[in-house]
Amino acid sequence: MDQRILQAWRPQPKQKTALECPADELFYGGAKGGGKSDYLLGDFTRNIRYGPHHRGILFRKTYEEFAELQARAEEIYPKIGAEYKRGDRTWIFPGGANLKMRYLARDSDVQRYQGHQYSWVGFDEVSEYQTDYCYVFMFSCARSPYGVPVSIRSTGNPGRPGHVWLKERFINGKRPFELYWDKEMRMYSAFIPASLDDNQILMQKDPGYDSRLKALPAHLYRAFRKGDWDIFAGQAFEEFRRELHVIEPIPLEPSWRRVASFDWGYKRPYSMGWWAVTHDGRVIRYREMYGVMKDPVTGRPKHNVGVEKSSKDLAEESFRISVPEGCRDCVADRSIWAKIDERPSIAETFAAAGWNMVKADNDRISGLARVHDYMKGIAADGRPLLLVSSTCTDWIRTIPLLIVDEKNPEDIDTNGEDHAYDETRYFLMSGYTLPKRRELVNVGRAYEYQTDKDYNPLDWEMK
Repeated sequence: MDQRILQAWRPQPKQKTALECPADELFYGGAKGGGKSDYLLGDFTRNIRYGPHHRGILFRKTYEEFAELQARAEEIYPKIGAEYKRGDRTWIFPGGANLKMRYLARDSDVQRYQGHQYSWVGFDEVSEYQTDYCYVFMFSCARSPYGVPVSIRSTGNPGRPGHVWLKERFINGKRPFELYWDKEMRMYSAFIPASLDDNQILMQKDPGYDSRLKALPAHLYRAFRKGDWDIFAGQAFEEFRRELHVIEPIPLEPSWRRVASFDWGYKRPYSMGWWAVTHDGRVIRYREMYGVMKDPVTGRPKHNVGVEKSSKDLAEESFRISVPEGCRDCVADRSIWAKIDERPSIAETFAAAGWNMVKADNDRISGLARVHDYMKGIAADGRPLLLVSSTCTDWIRTIPLLIVDEKNPEDIDTNGEDHAYDETRYFLMSGYTLPKRRELVNVGRAYEYQTDKDYNPLDWEMK
């Protein structure tokens, strides 16, 4: 970064990481107070050496928010020698580079930029937009006929109107700081998390800010203070913590019980999960098959759209995966035992492939309580009773997005993508979650583990 810029504004460590990221599209998001707006103002200056060929535009949603952003720009840009043309709401930098400051109150407002071209497009607090319409529209304006590197930059907070689409675009199935190739846009994208702790200047000058955030509702505190993208108002599983419940794949002990759970879907996604039950009563979801249609260009899942796979193909494929590890039992929704005509039921089709099919307990209220118990329950090692392998991406994607049924707060809203949840509930309501307790007994010259007693880990004190 140019020395003139560094004299006017010096990036903090996380901001520096974002400035050095080579991604074409970058989302710098997370907690409030993470220095996100300053990052955007600094990022535009990286290419002002290209002079008038470096043209940028920076959006906020409302005029009031725009005024706040402009006030911060007035503290930084004049030190670089930039001049603000109030009539055009544009900053002109030495050499001719220019940055327009604009606001988009409605989706239709973005149409006024049809045909424009910018080498830098920025959205401050893009999470305030309920849909991605304005954001994606401006990609058509991100181009430079003069060879200036083109960048799209945005910031935002979880828990805001755009939470779902931003989480799907940048968070789900992706790791922070890594580059991902977008086939549709033909460019690389990246997500860099921002936290309040990254803003060392704010923490030093206003140490009470953290305490004031604690006055917010619990879900907003987790969103604004922790930058947690797995939380929002009305969420069914507020106890879910990615850093606690999600683990990297681990070797499974041969003596651990294995069982599968299954929720059928044809037009809607099907979901099948494989579970290991440890000797201390923990359950680990170590594999899944999830039949969701994906966009052929972006590769992103289409919400609640199935792949229309035949039950015979699914039964045979899933059993081929399972049988080498000794998993033959499958707990499934009772509805798949129903027969329409003389053809085999779905359950019979799975049984013909080799599965031992077990009818699930479909008590929805007790099932939801059981899932809560396992997610909140703590095992002897201090980790949750329910753990999920990071390879189970659709479970991790869909479970945090489920909401409570408005008419029945003791149940899940079935309009959501609840298929992985349903088969999790079937499994946790089954007797397969009750492992044999391994007890160390003296058998002469050595001690051996004996498996002679069933127990329920949920009898332990919940924390």
